[in-house]
Amino acid sequence: MTSKHVVRAFAAALFAVALAGCASNQNVAAQGAGFNWDPSQEKRVAVIQPDLHLGELTAGGLVEPRADWTKAAQTGIAGQLNAFFAKRNTAVVLVDNLTDPHEIQLAKLHGPVGRAVMLHALYGVKLPNKSQAMDWTLGPGATVLRDHYGADYALFIYVNDTYTSAGRAMLMLGASVLGVGISGGQQVGFVSLVDLRTGNITWFNVRTDGGGDLRNDSGCKRFVEGILADLPK
Repeated sequence: MTSKHVVRAFAAALFAVALAGCASNQNVAAQGAGFNWDPSQEKRVAVIQPDLHLGELTAGGLVEPRADWTKAAQTGIAGQLNAFFAKRNTAVVLVDNLTDPHEIQLAKLHGPVGRAVMLHALYGVKLPNKSQAMDWTLGPGATVLRDHYGADYALFIYVNDTYTSAGRAMLMLGASVLGVGISGGQQVGFVSLVDLRTGNITWFNVRTDGGGDLRNDSGCKRFVEGILADLPK
């Protein structure tokens, strides 16, 4: 495992600890971001390739990234997103292969911004300069997506998902006999709807309940329907 992967695993572990005890599924309605999702008007949403990180939790507690699982999840989630929006008055542009450097940076930026929304808007770690729950943005640079894809909004999804290895499962079983609790795989995912006129996040939702095995289609369906369940129609 490279130092980059160790740092990522450590950060994910700290983040999971910070979320311990929180409700399994929460959402924050748009506030102060000019959100106007008119159900009578057709909307066009650019669905950005999900930023997914799937891996196997080893007996030693490190995460071994699995590119094959991640690829399967990207394909499965993209298909389920298309099916989800097909049931609404919403046109979708699936952006599944980012090549523009600026757009790639926007997709990467969503991860840290989304984590900040979770901690500071949802889970009580208040910031003195943030008086409104949805006073968050990806910046005016996000408006390039409006010009490129002819979209009104962009949907960004981030998921960090780990699965318990056989060795870890055995360790958990042995520890439980001794009355010691050892955690297994965890799934944390969040989604942001960004207004491409401003770059502001207008709607945000997070799931921390392990909502579906993203390595198969049924799990991807459960995840997408769960994380978008409260999206305004």
